[in-house]
Amino acid sequence: MAQEQFGLGHRIERRSAPRHTSSHQVLTWGLGLAEGALASLTMLVPALLYHAVLLRVPANEVPFELYGAYSTLVGVLYGAFSVSSASRFLTRSERQHNIVADAALGWTAAFAIALFGAFLAGVAGDLSRVSLSSAYLVGVPVLLFARNVAYARLGARISTGRLQYQKVSVIGARGDVVRFLLNGNLWKSGYQLAGTLYVDELRGPDGRIPSSAIVEFAQHWLARGSENIVFVGELGDIDGLERIVGELKRFAINVVCAPATSNTSFKFLDVVPIGPNNALRFLRKPMSDGAVLLKRAFDLAGASLGLLLLAPLLLLVAVLIKLDSRGPVFYRQERRGFNGETFFIWKFRSMTVTESGRKMTQVRVGDRRITRVGAIIRKTSIDELPQLFNVLRGEMSLVGPRPHALVHDDELGEQLASYAHRQRIKPGITGWAQVNGYRGETTTFEQIEGRTRHDLYYIDNWSIFFDCWIVILTVFSPKTRRNAV
Repeated sequence: MAQEQFGLGHRIERRSAPRHTSSHQVLTWGLGLAEGALASLTMLVPALLYHAVLLRVPANEVPFELYGAYSTLVGVLYGAFSVSSASRFLTRSERQHNIVADAALGWTAAFAIALFGAFLAGVAGDLSRVSLSSAYLVGVPVLLFARNVAYARLGARISTGRLQYQKVSVIGARGDVVRFLLNGNLWKSGYQLAGTLYVDELRGPDGRIPSSAIVEFAQHWLARGSENIVFVGELGDIDGLERIVGELKRFAINVVCAPATSNTSFKFLDVVPIGPNNALRFLRKPMSDGAVLLKRAFDLAGASLGLLLLAPLLLLVAVLIKLDSRGPVFYRQERRGFNGETFFIWKFRSMTVTESGRKMTQVRVGDRRITRVGAIIRKTSIDELPQLFNVLRGEMSLVGPRPHALVHDDELGEQLASYAHRQRIKPGITGWAQVNGYRGETTTFEQIEGRTRHDLYYIDNWSIFFDCWIVILTVFSPKTRRNAV
């Protein structure tokens, strides 16, 4: 009977099935091979063009062997880095923008390692510095663009269920398994259901599950390309889980446990040691100590450079504000920042009033309180530049969720529970929501939800490359100035 329950009715065969190469491995190595070949061409073509076109070296005198070997080495190295990035992307352990940033690091590392190898081989002097430099500079945009396009298309196919490259087998009570499969939408995450084993139909009179049934089930689907087994059940039965997992330690397979629940919003992040015990982690700091230091260094460097370069503009704006209307040049307003602590944000005054605290009216399109100069500096976001001083003081970052006035913060928090989660990192002068067009008024739930969703995405996916990309978009993307008031 047990043998007939495996894999939606498939019978276990006593003869061993051939070992299949998984689609995950094919995709991983395929992406690495393709990117490695592109990197090799990117290194080789500029070198050949430099010798043939600029130096007009006869074809029989161009050192094809030397540059061919060097380009091949660069391609192999970059391809190896690409395999690692592809594996992380396909296992969904790292976001696409981080993987794309890895392309720049991988290209730089491959170039440097190959150049060091040429030095050790004593042929570095025979390589043209002009052609190598040109190839490196050309390779950065070419390889980043190629990876972005390839991974974007892969991601689209995965999210629509058209690409299922990982087989998964599920074990548990029939009701729990069905609920897990219906709630999980595995097919939209690249998974293909291989088989199921319903333990409530296998339990003996003593309530135990025959270990042989578990072993045969795993062996059957492992031989057919399934590398993941999911146990769906109660997490409290540690001893029972240990007995089951112990039977599977003979196989090279991933074994995970999912709780028997319909709740899909509460997530387990990972397992961490607490003393001699292992504990499930549900929430973690969004940034490590090293990441905090790196982001702080980026903020200090950027804010200092910005104030130095923009000093003439800041002085001009201050004079224009003073000539345009009565009142102070700068405007301070209380905002809620990191971990809910309040601070005073600095801005150029753009209105005839300087409201603060919990009694104020949000600015709207056509607001008559906005001055003539204020309309210009608000439209161009120049009014935000004094916040560079907040960055130097450590109250804000260059990039992060935009802070709101306290009264608006309270209102938005009441309308959307996850809104307050934005306070897990320092607020920023610009942010992922702003460069995607979510700025200005927040009068509808869709605007609030969209802004919050983008801010939380930024928090969960922070990297220094992401910060740099947002700064670039802030300056050049027209979306950033959409809805400005």
